Formats: sequence, structure tokens, C-alpha cells
Amino acid sequence: KEWAQRQPRGGLRMAVLGVVAIGLGACASPGEGGFGSSVFLDPAKYELYNCQQLVSPRKDVNNRVLELEGLMAKAETGAGGALVSGLAYQTEYRTQRAQRDDLDARIARNNCSAELAAPAAPAVPPKRKR
Repeated sequence: KEWAQRQPRGGLRMAVLGVVAIGLGACASPGEGGFGSSVFLDPAKYELYNCQQLVSPRKDVNNRVLELEGLMAKAETGAGGALVSGLAYQTEYRTQRAQRDDLDARIARNNCSAELAAPAAPAVPPKRKR
């Protein structure tokens, strides 16, 4: 009899906890733009950079994003890999992605696309005679 009386309150508690968990999960979910990435970004970091000064950090940040993607993919292959990947790499990955997106926006805003064109292929060294 007591169990039947306590059950509706327990169900209500679980429902409230579920709503809170969903709300917190939505705030923490990865997404393009919005709250998920802007938290990790210093909006004034590249404010005074010209086009030439934006190119180098953009390449470095992009290389780090690619490196972190590879590390996360490698970590996720093992047992508990998603957890390890999330704990070890997710924060830095989000930070670097947000930084790269900010750099891309600044590059587009400053019309720097011509300076970001792919560099010419390196010259092939001459073959050595044996």
C-alpha cells in the first residue's frame, strides 16, 4: 500500500530529472556555431590581423583540427573509446574548430581568399645518377 502511494511522486521525480538531463545535454551538445563553439573562442584574438597574418594561424589551427580528428578516431576504435575520446580530446577539438571557423569568417570578411590559394607544388629534385 505504501509503495503504491510513493510511486507517483517517484515517477514525477524521474520525469523532472529527465527534463533537466535533456536540457543540460542540449547545452553541451556539439553543434555548428551557437553556444557549443562560441564558449571556447576569444572573439578579439585576430581582430587586428591583416590577410598575411591570418594565413599562418589558419594553417596551424587546421592542422591541429585534423590531428585531433585522427586521434579521436583512433581512440574510438578501442573499448570505451568514445569516453576516452570525449575526455581527452573533445574540448581542445571544439576550441580549435571554433578558432578555425572564426579565422575563416575573418578571412572571408577581409577578402583574403587570393592569399590563401594553394602554394605552387614544390619543385621535384633532380634524380641522382648512380
